[in-house]
Amino acid sequence: MTLLIKKIICKWSNSGIIEKSDEDVYEYGLELLLCTILNIAVILVSAGLVGKLPEGFALLAVTLPLQSCGGGYHAKTHLRCFLAMYIVWWFAFFILPFITPVVATILSVLSMPIVFKLAPVSHVNVEMSERQRLKMRKFVWILAIIVLFLSNTLIWGVSERIGIAMSLGMGLTAISMVAAYFKNLYDKKRLKFI
Repeated sequence: MTLLIKKIICKWSNSGIIEKSDEDVYEYGLELLLCTILNIAVILVSAGLVGKLPEGFALLAVTLPLQSCGGGYHAKTHLRCFLAMYIVWWFAFFILPFITPVVATILSVLSMPIVFKLAPVSHVNVEMSERQRLKMRKFVWILAIIVLFLSNTLIWGVSERIGIAMSLGMGLTAISMVAAYFKNLYDKKRLKFI
């Protein structure tokens, strides 16, 4: 995939669509976009194969915006990120049938303080102004409240399975934020010694 991306970017550069000096930025962005599309497609196909396509959509609808804006664990390579994500998704698909409405409600409620306290969890190499941080925090808080309300409304009313999947998505996001928080602490301490 890397070779294909390099060829595309080189063609764009030679055609004058992008500046030669911006090639690295476009390579990274295109690679990230293609990996994200591939990850989503693999998750949805996997969900469809095990008969949990609606739950797969619900998990993605919660985790993608919350982790995109609120942060979460990031592996060092796209392949490691994909493998970690895929293992977590299979775990989620496996445990979904065993989660009761009461457990799902408790999970989503317990996830809220974690999301409120930690979001946004940025990578140690990413600079964020205090204004940006507060703006992202407010957005994630609003989004988390909407997910909490919607998931519990679905659990106790319209669609129990979808509501449980959304609550599980909130729980997985909170766990990912905790993992990222502790990874950042470790990375900061390690960088001080280098």
